Formats: sequence, structure tokens, C-alpha cells
Amino acid sequence: MANDFKELVQFIKSSQDSLRSFLPMLEEETGRLIKEGVQDSPAIERHLDTLLSLTSAGLADDLFIRLLEYYKTIDPAAARDYWDIYEEQNE
Repeated sequence: MANDFKELVQFIKSSQDSLRSFLPMLEEETGRLIKEGVQDSPAIERHLDTLLSLTSAGLADDLFIRLLEYYKTIDPAAARDYWDIYEEQNE
């Protein structure tokens, strides 16, 4: 049983390390969306969805919040919905 737990912990750590390798690319895209003042809600929401899925693994919270703060200036109601999902996920 203890060996199974060790294997599970190792698997989770390995998965997080793999996901971490995508962070520079995601950080670049987050910055681009904000810097260029992209107003395309579907494009922003696709990126928010990606970031939100990583926050459940303990990654990319800062990128998600940064993009969400920008998105609030474009669609406050949709941004609020994303915030609600984020908070619910992190309870």
C-alpha cells in the first residue's frame, strides 16, 4: 500500500513537471493578448480555459488572474463567471 502511494506521488510530480514546461509559452500568449489589447472574447476565453485547467493542478494561477483582470475590461459579466469557477475549484 505504501508503495502504491509513493508511485502516485511520483506520478503527480512528474505530471506537474511536464505541465510546467508549457508555462513559458502560456506566459508569452497571456502577455501578447494583454499587450496587443485583443478584444476577441472567444480567443481570450480559450486561453482562460487553458489556464483554468492548469490552476486545478496548482499551476498558472498568476497568469489566469492577470488575464482575467484584463478580460474584466472587455466583458465584466463573463469575467465574473470565470472568477466564480476559479473560486469554486479552489474551495
